[in-house]
Amino acid sequence: MSRGKFAGAIHVVNGEVVRLFQAETNQAILTRGMDSEFATFIPITVHNASTRWAHRRLSPGALIAKLPEAEYNNQTKPNTAIRALLMPVPAIQEISRILTGQNADRKLPTWSAPHPSPRAMERFERGLASLFATAIHTPSVLGTPEGRALEMECLRRLVEALPESSATVTVSLRNNDRTLLVRRAVDFMHNHLDGPLTAVELCAELGVSDRSLRRVFREAFGIGPLAYFRLIRLHAVAAALKAARGSDASVAEIAGHWGFQRLGSFAAEYKSQFGELPSHTLGVRGASGILRKAICLQ
Repeated sequence: MSRGKFAGAIHVVNGEVVRLFQAETNQAILTRGMDSEFATFIPITVHNASTRWAHRRLSPGALIAKLPEAEYNNQTKPNTAIRALLMPVPAIQEISRILTGQNADRKLPTWSAPHPSPRAMERFERGLASLFATAIHTPSVLGTPEGRALEMECLRRLVEALPESSATVTVSLRNNDRTLLVRRAVDFMHNHLDGPLTAVELCAELGVSDRSLRRVFREAFGIGPLAYFRLIRLHAVAAALKAARGSDASVAEIAGHWGFQRLGSFAAEYKSQFGELPSHTLGVRGASGILRKAICLQ
């Protein structure tokens, strides 16, 4: 579409549920054609805002949502970068149904470009960038429970950004019901400490929407359910490190037993929580106020 030496790169990564696509080119490109299987979601950023999508330009902050029935029809300008998330339509419908608490499958338009709230869009863009960076730099994580958890977190942010997320079912719960819901969630978490849990798994198990579950956890602990679960897993690792002191066990073995595969990010998170690297752990520093609250619920 334009003259000069061509330079560019295309990356396609397949996860357990999603497919990630990224293309960067120094020349203008015209893309036409159909996809018979995947729904495609493309955030519009300053790096691709000059592209024509279905014969029109979109401003940064828009989110293209394209079903397989709609044609790819985009013409880029030179020096464009496009990042996309693709997944089968039934999968995004099922995940959306679980997270929003709706009984019917969400009916996505064939092609649309809504403008989500800036916060929702920023969260989705950061989640997509983080998932893509992990897939490129640590491909061994894909296919593991931690890799799937990263995919599900990215998809949760996508569902939040889709326009019908305002239809999320938020049920008003009485105090006793809220306490029971939190206790059930905490019990479920303690039974699954050996690996990551996702919002989709929690909502499916408890029969509530993601928004309702986050609300009751913030009321109880001041943090969301996934942050709470991450915290108690870190404390489980800390206890295991203390118990293994003086043995031949390594940090990698112990962290891996609890489902932490990316040692670099685990060590940084561990140090942020406990003030020291896991290799330097001398003992558990005591339960936090959040954990003491959880003990009272059991």
